[in-house]
Amino acid sequence: MASESLRRPYVYELDPLRVVTAFCVVAVHVLGFTLGLNQDDIGVWIQNAFVTIFHFTRYVFMFVTAFALVYVYAGKQFSTKSFWIKRGVAILLPYSIWSVIYTIWNASSLSPLPLLQNSILNILTGSASFQLYYILLTIQFYILFPLFLLFIKRVAHHPWIVLGISFIIEMAVLYFDFYILRLGPLRLTPTGKFIIQYQDRFVLIYQFYFVLGGLTALYLPQIRAFLMRSGQWVIASAIVGLTILLLNYTFQVLIYHQPATAVLQPSIGFFSLIVIVFAFWLAYRWALSTDEQGHPKGHHFWHTLSDASFGLYLIHALTLGMALRWMVPFLPVAWPVVVRVLLTYLVTAGSGILLSIFFMKTPFLSRLVGRIHPSQRKAPSPTPAQPIAKLQPETSEAKRVEASSLRSR
Repeated sequence: MASESLRRPYVYELDPLRVVTAFCVVAVHVLGFTLGLNQDDIGVWIQNAFVTIFHFTRYVFMFVTAFALVYVYAGKQFSTKSFWIKRGVAILLPYSIWSVIYTIWNASSLSPLPLLQNSILNILTGSASFQLYYILLTIQFYILFPLFLLFIKRVAHHPWIVLGISFIIEMAVLYFDFYILRLGPLRLTPTGKFIIQYQDRFVLIYQFYFVLGGLTALYLPQIRAFLMRSGQWVIASAIVGLTILLLNYTFQVLIYHQPATAVLQPSIGFFSLIVIVFAFWLAYRWALSTDEQGHPKGHHFWHTLSDASFGLYLIHALTLGMALRWMVPFLPVAWPVVVRVLLTYLVTAGSGILLSIFFMKTPFLSRLVGRIHPSQRKAPSPTPAQPIAKLQPETSEAKRVEASSLRSR
């Protein structure tokens, strides 16, 4: 079983999924923080509509995280200790460092002791910066993953029943969260305020997307075949889903006066499922267009960006903050809002991905973006039963998949 898992082919679809989702995360935050550039209600309505559309990102991240981990570990012997140690170095270390960096960046004037206290609190709550909640979610999932792996393997023979139950629970939780907790009287109670403040960083809120990712990893050949047979339905579902989302958003804003851009609500959860199906179908179609070496065309480009996507996620709040402080206020007011927002996005995302690639390719600094620089890797020791010449081809693809499971998304 272990030797079979080592020979599992690399899932090329994960690279564009991770890259596009990371850049959409940057778009969400740029759109949100430049909302004040609009001077009319129509401009605000349009910009918030795009924010709502891009809110699928966190759900896709949950799906990709569970998919990558189950794909790697479902078919081989699992060591909880080594798993937690590896994830601690790859995720917890950069998360803690960046939490301290953002705590210092956001502090106006704090003495060392309060700064230390704030840093510890921010690490525990994911509050150092607006995007770090996801890393805290990832850490929670890593803690639960040994149990999740046992669960997903146990229920794998009943995928549709499990998915159906999980989806119903997910929609019920999102409905309760949005319509009863956020819009109801509970929001005014101390308990309600506490839950609303920290609910987005509680891993079980997103349980369906982890289950979906895990089962997709176990049934990958069947999923691929189904998507290729159903391409027209996938496209139609994406169009209908987007239309329904925008209609719901319009009703929420104009008629019901609800917080339409809230992430945790049934409409976003359902739309995210449609996006996951459409994006996976699109990525698989790309993966089928191979070059002479048998790799998808442009896979080196996508793989490099995929390696740097975790760094972009960590860094972009800093590059966005710099753009908002030192660039946006000096852009000519005569320029259309869309031009200023787009320029802010290009500067934020472009500088963020370049910094991430620079860190990734620099010894020791690569740890800041969850990567191990090639010069710091230890070569595997050959054994008499498996010479090194034979070991390397068998493990290279599996290692790339396992490395992809360490990157956020």
